[in-house]
Amino acid sequence: MKSIQVFDKLLTNELLSAVQDYFAREIRWKYGWPQGVNDPFTHWNYDFLETGLRNQDDMEEKLRGKPEYKPLTDVWDALRAGPLHDQILLRCYANAHTYGVEGYPHRDVEKNQVDNYTAVVYINPHWKTVWAGELDLFDESGDTFFSISPRPGRVAVIPGEILHAARAVSRTCPAVRICLAFKSRIPN
Repeated sequence: MKSIQVFDKLLTNELLSAVQDYFAREIRWKYGWPQGVNDPFTHWNYDFLETGLRNQDDMEEKLRGKPEYKPLTDVWDALRAGPLHDQILLRCYANAHTYGVEGYPHRDVEKNQVDNYTAVVYINPHWKTVWAGELDLFDESGDTFFSISPRPGRVAVIPGEILHAARAVSRTCPAVRICLAFKSRIPN
């Protein structure tokens, strides 16, 4: 199995702060985003590039074409300088979960698209373990084999074909769990 990578110091504090400020000022969430074709439920989302779920074309110029996306572009640059070195950008969006809104197990790509990856960036300014909201990864039998806790600035890179789900935040959580997602692939 390909590796799952988790980084807690990939983004500088200044970059994380700029992204947090951008989200606080600019993002107006939309409700109704499904996670895959079999998801009977939805969650909060903001799709920056408005590409299709199965897009395989490079969208970096579209991201760079909007000056207001500079904080997102800076995060993409940090990802490209690190774990997504030489990959191309397919999609960029953000998800938000509150108590009662949980993710549905899904794959980001078809199982045979082994060159696709998802980078999840947690942008909340602080997070408590009791608030839950983990990203769970499942093996072929449906058992959780890896769980990633949301932490401010944490970046998780997972192969796109892995079955996964964002778990609900607890009822004690007063915050919205926000993650920024970058879908990418190794070019041919």
